Amino acid sequence: MKKILATILACLSVSAQSLDVSNLVHTSQGIVDTFDSGIQRVSALQTLSDQGLIAPDSVVDDSKLTYEQAKAYNDALQMTTQAVYTMTANEFVDEQVDQAKMELNTAVSAFVGASEVLIKAVVVNDMAVETEESGDAVQAQEIQSFIANNDVEITDTHVDAYNDSLDAVEETAQTFAAFVAVQNDEGLVQDMQAEVDMMGDDFMNAYDASFDSSTGYASLSFHTTNVVMMYSLEGAFVSAADVLGAGREGEFYQTGPTADDCFYCEEY
Repeated sequence: MKKILATILACLSVSAQSLDVSNLVHTSQGIVDTFDSGIQRVSALQTLSDQGLIAPDSVVDDSKLTYEQAKAYNDALQMTTQAVYTMTANEFVDEQVDQAKMELNTAVSAFVGASEVLIKAVVVNDMAVETEESGDAVQAQEIQSFIANNDVEITDTHVDAYNDSLDAVEETAQTFAAFVAVQNDEGLVQDMQAEVDMMGDDFMNAYDASFDSSTGYASLSFHTTNVVMMYSLEGAFVSAADVLGAGREGEFYQTGPTADDCFYCEEY
């Protein structure tokens, strides 16, 4: 992989500090818990007093906020507002990989949903082949029964949904693969970090990471400048034959309705 463009138009000073809000989480949760307890007691006192029932002395004491709680919370607030959070190239790329993987999983799930009527077509095909080979009228009647009891017709809507889902899987898989390719290229990630360090910028300000399969370039921009970084991923492409070969060996195919004879037999 070869980086082909990094236009530098600004220089910002960013101090390094890891992202850590655990103290704020802890102190604010203590405030919330105490407040929740106070609300419960006020609710109880209001309800019981309406009934003429008297609460004992000091029943609200456990719900009172302490000066120490307030101070710890205020200190955590100050630490958070003063902190400058940063993100490395590795962290940025890892985040893009995780997000792209989720988008691919969503697309695959949509493909599975759009394939439901085609799964039924596989069943119809198996039943029809068996009937043709056996010449058994009973099996022919079973096909009729299956068609009558199941929504097996393929409409234009089904066609569009299935085809669109295939396009979505292809696009999201290409983007995910591109980010994984970047993640696996330690030299490229190091170059990205060095370039941003030289700019005085930080990957916390990076956005719009994308991949254009038609050109083979991955790119990202920065909120703080009009810098655009682009990387050629031409070396990560495979052939259509490679895709088909990997598909036949993949678990998704091997356990699917056209390759696994037991995929649908129990359901239908």
